[in-house]
Amino acid sequence: MKICRGAFSFIPVAVATLAMPALGQVRGGYSPGSTVTGGGTVPDPGFSYVNQFWHISASDLKGPLGNTLPIKGGVTFTFDNNTLVYVPRFKLLRANLEFSADFAFSNGSYVARDPLLGGPGVGGSQFGLTNTTVMPFDLGWHLKWADLQTGYSVSIPTGRYAVGSPNNVSTGFWTSFWQSGATLYLSKSKTTQGSIFNAYGWNTRQRGTRVHPGQNESVDYSLTQIVFHKWPLQFGAAGYGQWQTVKATGQSAVREELRYRVNGAGPTLSLSAPYKGLQFATSALWEYGARNTFQGRTLTFSVGFNL
Repeated sequence: MKICRGAFSFIPVAVATLAMPALGQVRGGYSPGSTVTGGGTVPDPGFSYVNQFWHISASDLKGPLGNTLPIKGGVTFTFDNNTLVYVPRFKLLRANLEFSADFAFSNGSYVARDPLLGGPGVGGSQFGLTNTTVMPFDLGWHLKWADLQTGYSVSIPTGRYAVGSPNNVSTGFWTSFWQSGATLYLSKSKTTQGSIFNAYGWNTRQRGTRVHPGQNESVDYSLTQIVFHKWPLQFGAAGYGQWQTVKATGQSAVREELRYRVNGAGPTLSLSAPYKGLQFATSALWEYGARNTFQGRTLTFSVGFNL
């Protein structure tokens, strides 16, 4: 079951330490773990709405070799993604067309202090409208043993942003994504499923600074089983990987060479109700193998229905 795709919220997990040259880069614009199931499935024709809460909390900052750095602090961020989706009845290239807009709100805080440097450290908190993501087109094919999709999205910095502010909600730069995915039906009844979803993002220069964030790759995946038929319950193992593919520029030479990566894994569970395509989904993913970024836990909860 696919309940949500396109939760492209900003994850400023290293914003607190941008002035410290030993630390890693800001993560990419896609919230990893948002699309662990149904990665290739476009909804049926009509309008639908998905609300997804995406939450991360972390207190371990990892260095270039995966070692925990002596930086005391942590980050906590929650994103409330409100996604409106429209799929017309006509097809293009034998594929369903999907259009969507995601209005996201962010609530988070961060704090960091290097005990070797002394001083009070840095920190901040923020709440409000963050980047808005628009998907002008997405193509989805329903095949016998798989659903496939591919399309383009753009994340617009609609939220509050000011150079040097500790409580920015938006990024101050635009991000374009090319996304693709596959839902694989591994049994004749289609109850055993594999899913993979990929989002590759590249950014414009940040407004008011010389910083040009590097490009990023994100992959969500899962292997699940569906039981019951009237109220299908889907459960299984899920995970994600996200890593920086091109270095950021406009910072110190040391920081420009630091590229981050992180992985996550854990259980996923979803339930479909027969009324109006009502769907619920949740996942809990623990991060591992982080480099040059914080390492923590990712939780998601989603509800979606046809309008």
